Amino acid sequence: MLALASGCGDEPGRGTPWSMTSAMGSDGSSTGPGSSDGGPHESSGVAGSSDGSGTGDPTGGSSDSGAIDCTPPPPDPAWLLPQLQDTVARLSGAAELGGTLLPDRATVTRRALVAAFLFEQLDALGTEVQTHDYGTGTNVIARVPATGASAGTYVVGAHYDSVPGAPGADDNATGVAVVTALARHLMSLPCRSHDVLVVAFDEEELGLVGSTAFAAKLVADREPVVAVHTIDQIGYDADGDRNLELERPDPGLFEFYADVADGVPQLGALVVTDTGFTDHVAFREAGFVAIGLSEEYVSGDTTPHYHLPSDTYDTVAFGLVETAATLVNHAFATALAGA
Repeated sequence: MLALASGCGDEPGRGTPWSMTSAMGSDGSSTGPGSSDGGPHESSGVAGSSDGSGTGDPTGGSSDSGAIDCTPPPPDPAWLLPQLQDTVARLSGAAELGGTLLPDRATVTRRALVAAFLFEQLDALGTEVQTHDYGTGTNVIARVPATGASAGTYVVGAHYDSVPGAPGADDNATGVAVVTALARHLMSLPCRSHDVLVVAFDEEELGLVGSTAFAAKLVADREPVVAVHTIDQIGYDADGDRNLELERPDPGLFEFYADVADGVPQLGALVVTDTGFTDHVAFREAGFVAIGLSEEYVSGDTTPHYHLPSDTYDTVAFGLVETAATLVNHAFATALAGA
């Protein structure tokens, strides 16, 4: 997440707790710029297997009547926590990545290693992966295609760079771990009504550079974006309450998560804040509806290791990371299955 002194966004105020039944609008289906006549992206992609390998039955299974059973698999599969831990470990120097232990993700060379690792991981899932080289950096983009004609595109992303000298375990290896786990989970869905672009943004710490470039690409490509979700710093929970903050949710996006919260019993409260120091700001400025997810950055239960050499793997509360990943998996699977 950007330092507060960067000037990207308003000064954060105290968060406002919302009950699970609070309404912030019921629309949530607004599309981004250029979508009105760009047409939805259509794909003949098929659902992957139950382990997310992308090699499953293209019908997704059927009942005796021949109808496809679109019931999503559980949002907390057995592989979830080990994958989250592995991703954070590799990105933060607790485990090798590309034959080395990364002290930070601030140099071009180290970020290239991370981009290559993420490309390989997402490609292995069977997603449609590409790099987006915008001059000073590289975003990694994986498209999880709809299983039929797409009703539009969701974007969910997290930045993968860190500041110099900081391993960046919480900021933001945790967010990258959640979105890459989401890609695996979505590939296991038997039915997907929308495309989902899972994106790892470069150079957030330099002023939302990668996400700004990607927002411009969405506009130029006339991508029919439904909403953009970004995740930044989601791995600190000193009081163990497993609360999550929802940053500036545009209409319908609070409900996107609140409506499935009962299916994540370990989740604490969802707290709405007005913070504007991370990638969702870049998409709002390009005209897209957006929301950010984080630990209690505004409410005060946030990492004391922010932008420091001590932002290491062993300071991450993986209970919160797993809870956040389960919520994100559940919300997107529910939306895509039409449940």
